[in-house]
Amino acid sequence: MAGTEDFLQQIREAEERAEKIKQEAQARAREIVLQARREAQGLLARAKNEAQLQGEKLAEEAEAQARLEAEGVRRRGEEQAQSERERAQARFDEAVKFVLERLLRLDLKAGPPGKGP
Repeated sequence: MAGTEDFLQQIREAEERAEKIKQEAQARAREIVLQARREAQGLLARAKNEAQLQGEKLAEEAEAQARLEAEGVRRRGEEQAQSERERAQARFDEAVKFVLERLLRLDLKAGPPGKGP
């Protein structure tokens, strides 16, 4: 019977070792899952940070582009205003000349001052 009890003892020890290995494997699996979650959270945080930086960069680029376009619009507006001023000045000179010519014609038709009809 000693052989049977030794055999049963070996089976119990093997079962205990198997249980211990199983528990260690479960603990290691839990640790791996926790580590994976921590790494995933780190990756997510980095991705969010990179996305925010990329968004800020895109906003800065859009703002710079808008400033360039606004400057172009302003410059074209100033050029157009200058052109209109020049046209107005040229027409003003023509208008003054026209008025003076009319006044001189009227003055010539009316005759010298002091003589009435």
